[in-house]
Amino acid sequence: MPSTTFFHLPEEKRQRLLAAARAEFVRVPYGEASINRIIREAGIPRGSFYMYFTDKEDLFRYLMETYGELLIQRMGERLDWNRGDLFAASLALFDHVQANWHSGEFREMAAILRRNRQLQPGLVLNRQGPCAVLDRLRGQIDLSRLDLQTDTDLPDLFHLLIAAAAGAVVSIGKEGSPEQVRARLVRMLDLLRRGAAAKSSPCNEV
Repeated sequence: MPSTTFFHLPEEKRQRLLAAARAEFVRVPYGEASINRIIREAGIPRGSFYMYFTDKEDLFRYLMETYGELLIQRMGERLDWNRGDLFAASLALFDHVQANWHSGEFREMAAILRRNRQLQPGLVLNRQGPCAVLDRLRGQIDLSRLDLQTDTDLPDLFHLLIAAAAGAVVSIGKEGSPEQVRARLVRMLDLLRRGAAAKSSPCNEV
C-alpha cells in the first residue's frame, strides 16, 4: 500500500503520478514496465517515488485495487437494484462497464488486464482475493435465489461469476462486437444458473 506521504501529496501531483503509471502499464506488460519511465513522465525524482511506494509491484497492486474498489461499489449498487439477484447484478455490472467504456477508467483496466492475463481476475479485486470481496457483498445477495448445498458453494460460484465477467470486460473491443461479447456472457451466466448436468440420466440413478 502507498505510504502516508503519498496520501499527503497535493491532489494534482498524486494524480499525475498515477496517470503516468496507468499509461506505462497500459503500454507494456508488468514485467516490462519501467519505474524510470513512470517517474520521468510524472516529473518526480526517483527517490521520491520510493517514499510513496515500496516498489513497482506495490504501485501496480494499488492501481489494480483502485479499479477493483470501483467495481465492488458498482456491483453492490446493482445487487441492490436487482434485489440481490447475483446473476442479474453480474450482467448489469458488465452493461455498466460497457456503457461507460469511453470514460477511461474501465478501458484502462481492461487494457492492463489484457497485457497481464495471467494475473486476473484476483488482482483487480484486492490482496485478499474474491472471498474478501464476497464478505463485503454477502449481505446484499439474496441467498434464497440460489441452490447452495455446502459452505463453499457461494464462494465458488462468486469466483466463477467474477472470472466470467472479467473475461467479458477484457474482451470488449477485442474479441467481437460488444453485442457478441454480451451474448457470450449471457450464455455463460445461464449455464451457471441452470447447471449442465442432465436432471434425469443414468448417472443420477441409484
